[in-house]
Amino acid sequence: MEPILVPGTPKEAFNKHRLISDLVKKQVEHFKHVEEKLPSDVRASLPQHDIVTENEAARYITAITSYLLSRPRPKQAAKKTVAIKPPMPSRPGRPLTLAAAAAPARKKSTAKKKSAPKKETLAARKSLSTRTKVKPKAKQAKPKAKKSSPKRKK
Repeated sequence: MEPILVPGTPKEAFNKHRLISDLVKKQVEHFKHVEEKLPSDVRASLPQHDIVTENEAARYITAITSYLLSRPRPKQAAKKTVAIKPPMPSRPGRPLTLAAAAAPARKKSTAKKKSAPKKETLAARKSLSTRTKVKPKAKQAKPKAKKSSPKRKK
């Protein structure tokens, strides 16, 4: 992987007499909050004036940061190791594998049962005809054979 070249900071980026930005003001406020918790002898060694310019902010932040980094760090408590117990069976008695092996396997039938034909009601016919809108088939005209019937004479 090729290294990424980062250009140096231009000299005009830091102006000792420029007023501090809102971001630097908030950072100074956070450091003032930390300073209030320090012992009085340490606070006496830190700058105690209003911070208005970038130079004053840089000196104040440097003093607080160097003090905080020079303090001895408290030792971390050793982590306790906890023995993990094996899981208990969900219910006492014989295991599930024995119970499952004891019962014979059932065969599923492949034959399908036929359902009884449903009775068609008048309401069902009407709703079916309105839903599907099927036109009735036209009757084809078939020639009818005339029945010859003997006429009776009176």
